[in-house]
Amino acid sequence: MTQTTLPAGCIAPRAATATFLGELISTDDLLATYRVVQVRGGSLGAYASSGLVSVRYADRETLFLEPGKIYLVGAGASELFTTLESKVRAEKELFGGDAVVGIDESDVPCPKFEDPIVTLLPNGDFIDSGVLSLIAKQPMQLVQVVLLPLFFVLVFLIGLVIIKRLIQAARRN
Repeated sequence: MTQTTLPAGCIAPRAATATFLGELISTDDLLATYRVVQVRGGSLGAYASSGLVSVRYADRETLFLEPGKIYLVGAGASELFTTLESKVRAEKELFGGDAVVGIDESDVPCPKFEDPIVTLLPNGDFIDSGVLSLIAKQPMQLVQVVLLPLFFVLVFLIGLVIIKRLIQAARRN
């Protein structure tokens, strides 16, 4: 058995309450409901009801999840709510990391840990959560965002030309 001790001043990563494979049943802005396929680690305990588990996500991250697909969910107990929570996007290190003055005043080298509280594809890959990934999934929204404003501007300009012509015609008579 290997025992790892953290140097003084280093923060231990938050442990996952449960890791499971789940089929996404439904989502709203903050919650995703999964049907548990297989528990891989930890225990769902009171969080599971009839084989279903609700997991809370922040910042509308449920938009990147597709109902009917299976995900590998690493979930931790929420500190504020009575649900499990996870995330789709991995937290990025600040530009420069430790090289930024004042970020980490200690000289102790802390080990880097992977975040266990994250939702992944079943093979362990990250879910595509880039800005343009939603546009590829919903091309009609791109049409609405780009073409509808252009249409309204064009109608407005045509209306101005018609009003100008009517005023000019009225002055001649």
